[in-house]
Amino acid sequence: MARQWKGEIVYTLDEVDEHLRHTAAEYVERGIRSGGEFKLVRKFAELGQGELAGLLGVSVESVSRWETGKHEIPRAVAYALGELFRHPKAARRQLEAAAQPLSTTR
Repeated sequence: MARQWKGEIVYTLDEVDEHLRHTAAEYVERGIRSGGEFKLVRKFAELGQGELAGLLGVSVESVSRWETGKHEIPRAVAYALGELFRHPKAARRQLEAAAQPLSTTR
């Protein structure tokens, strides 16, 4: 709970963290629209840039460009990140399965 100190409102790090997590959830719910939102959601999904790039089959540079606003974030990528935030294990399994080559048995 916020406290007053010398006329200022002071929050604990846990309170700030909870607020940011809630904000990330709101971005996912309405759709990730900016690089800053993308980066916040990625961090609260507990994914590094390299790990996310690997799951999505893109370069780390692509993730960086989305986060800095140098390139528009593809909607499918924003959706995939949202699913990784909401359902980390299931979304990771689905992305990893999608990256596997198709069987060539006849």
